[in-house]
Amino acid sequence: MRRTYILTKLALFIVILLIFTSLSLASPTRELSKTEIDKMFSELKRLQGLPYVWGGIDSTGMDCSGLVLYLLKLLGHERFIYQGFLVYDVTADNLYKYNTKPISDLKDLKKGDLIFIDTNEDTVYDHVMIFEKIDGYGNIWVWDAAEMPDGIHQNKVDRRPISLLSLRKYVFGRIVVLNK
Repeated sequence: MRRTYILTKLALFIVILLIFTSLSLASPTRELSKTEIDKMFSELKRLQGLPYVWGGIDSTGMDCSGLVLYLLKLLGHERFIYQGFLVYDVTADNLYKYNTKPISDLKDLKKGDLIFIDTNEDTVYDHVMIFEKIDGYGNIWVWDAAEMPDGIHQNKVDRRPISLLSLRKYVFGRIVVLNK
């Protein structure tokens, strides 16, 4: 009796595991299209000045990862990868680890790529910014929602240069989304 119970539970666990695994394996990823990136930047301009709200993910206020998720959901990308599973919300760190294709060099960044910072130097990327361009002076222009990044662009969604943060550890990633 006990053996049957254990085997039944084990079989149920394997079935659930296969379902979740097949969901992620059956959903190959792709990079955002130029049209999607253009829509993302149009929406960023509309959101400029929106209040920073830690954990926020809607038009009343948002944080850095909430801004990226909001934009992706606006484009119809509702689910994200987290440790092989499909979920509806991820942190900045999990955006980098599971939902981007790593980019090794700053010169390879394209409009719409993400820049992640480990602000606490604890190997967890806790801030994400959306890359726009590098200007003629070498300033890196980004969009983000930050609590108080530089004393000027604070507590809101904004476009700003990040040369002032050059001492931080950066990594770069190109957004990948699930095929529909």
